[in-house]
Amino acid sequence: MNPSQIDVRPATVADAPGLARLRLAFRSEHRPVVEPESDFLARCEAWMADRLARDAGWRAWVAVRRDTGTLVGTLWIQIIEKLPNPGDETELHAYITSVYIQPDSRNGGVGSRLIEAALVTCRALDVDTVFLWPSSRSRPLYARHGFALPDDIFSQRLRR
Repeated sequence: MNPSQIDVRPATVADAPGLARLRLAFRSEHRPVVEPESDFLARCEAWMADRLARDAGWRAWVAVRRDTGTLVGTLWIQIIEKLPNPGDETELHAYITSVYIQPDSRNGGVGSRLIEAALVTCRALDVDTVFLWPSSRSRPLYARHGFALPDDIFSQRLRR
């Protein structure tokens, strides 16, 4: 797929069915699916439509083929409010998640375009820090966009 034939735009409620299918494709590349596909798609579509319909702190972008209107990629962010503080830090963080490009649309700049779209919004919102959990394969992509390993955060995985 020629990347110039793909548009990147904010997701809408009408995109929820396609977004749910992309989420299923993304997660099934990494782990076995245990929920019936139709159940997952219905549950995921409803969750996504709800988040996109209201200001729930979630935003998404889609990569769309111009010729067919088919969604070929997505990126989600969750805006996280920080507690008020009297210092010079802004009071928002952003978490990037569920970045997925269909295999036949990869390695042509679509992921970069999705990341940049999200970062433009984060800058406009005056977000303090944007964070994510990259896969080993996606680390170079995020590094090209200025992401790096922090030395000021701890995490603890409670479930494996």
